[in-house]
Amino acid sequence: MYGICKIYEEHLKRHNPDCPSITYDISQLFDFIDQLMDLSCLVFQKNLGMYIPHNKDWLKEKIYIMLRKQAGK
Repeated sequence: MYGICKIYEEHLKRHNPDCPSITYDISQLFDFIDQLMDLSCLVFQKNLGMYIPHNKDWLKEKIYIMLRKQAGK
C-alpha cells in the first residue's frame, strides 16, 4: 500500500517539478488508481498455498485503512 502511494507521489513530483512541497487528498489518489489500466494485488494465502488476486476496490480500502491509522498517530 505504501508502494502505491509512493508511485503517486513520484507521479506528482514529475508533473510539478517546481513545487517544493506537494499535497494531495485521498480522492485524488483514488482517481489516480482508477486511471491505471491494469492494477491488482496478489496476496499469498498460506492456507491455500497460492496467491489470490485483489482488485482496485480492495486496494483502495486497504490504503484508506492505512492512511487513517497514520493520521491517528
